[in-house]
Amino acid sequence: MGMRATPDADNEQPRVVVGLLVDPDAPAELAEELAEDLPEPLAEAVNRDIEWSLRVVRDPLTATLQDSVAILNATREHKLRENWDIAVCLTDLPLRTGRRPLVVDVDAEDRVALVSLPALGGIFLRRRLRRSVVRLLKDLMLTTTGDGSTRPGQGAIGPIVPERTAPVKRVATDEEIVDLRIVGSPARGRLRLLLGMVRANGPWRLVPALAKALAAALATSAIAVMNGAVWNVATGIRVERLAVISLFSVAAMVTWLIVHRRLWERPETPSPEDREKAALYNLSTVLTLSLGVLCGLVGLYVVDFAVSLFLIDGGVLAKQVGRSVGLGDYARLASLASAAAIVGGALGSEFESDEAVRRAAYGKRERQRREQAERERQEADTAQSG
Repeated sequence: MGMRATPDADNEQPRVVVGLLVDPDAPAELAEELAEDLPEPLAEAVNRDIEWSLRVVRDPLTATLQDSVAILNATREHKLRENWDIAVCLTDLPLRTGRRPLVVDVDAEDRVALVSLPALGGIFLRRRLRRSVVRLLKDLMLTTTGDGSTRPGQGAIGPIVPERTAPVKRVATDEEIVDLRIVGSPARGRLRLLLGMVRANGPWRLVPALAKALAAALATSAIAVMNGAVWNVATGIRVERLAVISLFSVAAMVTWLIVHRRLWERPETPSPEDREKAALYNLSTVLTLSLGVLCGLVGLYVVDFAVSLFLIDGGVLAKQVGRSVGLGDYARLASLASAAAIVGGALGSEFESDEAVRRAAYGKRERQRREQAERERQEADTAQSG
């Protein structure tokens, strides 16, 4: 079964249509960037005589399909329905095979592939994804064998660096439709998966959702900064204790967020796989929320430091604490005020919206996608019956 290339009517240039089937949110954003950036790298890597057309389709199919083979089958159905030459599913679902993270599954015969974005890691994701997809499409463009069947080619699909140093490797699989499977290593691959999950959760999106909470904290810290008793405590406390207080304030806020928004995942079954999945989801949620809250705390600290430096005269502060003062004392004051404000003022405040908090937890995001997919299915059934 060879590659069908559609010639252009004007210059007879063959065209290859690649469908990128993606989850909503971050994968869709990455896919749209890929659709703009990939034609030139593909022309250089494969053939400059081919015109590449990349089309992005958003479909939360992984909300109801948790198995890579089922996702490959659904991707193949999209490919046939849309009349694509190649179909690649990009998902932010952390897939696994046994105890290893799944990076790539390839069905070479039908030219369908699945890429799990979190398994590519949390840094240099765009570069890694672009390089992997180019290699993947190059491999899927190979010609058929002598008996008319197809097979994966010799292209380096998946590894970003040579396999002897990469946290991924090719493995054999019993799945009939999977011609090539790439998984992460038990240690480094799982760490990369965790970092990829945190990136997919988008901790930076949490800061706008904390706007009301941070505003309440800012008001609380403003009162603390102008309090003489706080001056005495802050300038006399050791840096190590201030660090512990700041960490405690972040932990308190993260705990309150998890409890208030019910973000803690419980295993669906007592099986080791489900327990490991729940632990992975919970750890990624804790790290995501911690980074988001830490960003808010740093911003609050900067404001408190600037305000205290501007409003509090050095002579007045020195008279209050009974010794000469410097920038370090202002820094201690801002640190104590911001940490106390996070705990005392922000915990009782509501948030702008649940959207960013939903993005920060895999389990909550999956459930909402599943509910959305079910609503769309019911609406489609109603439309057909009507």
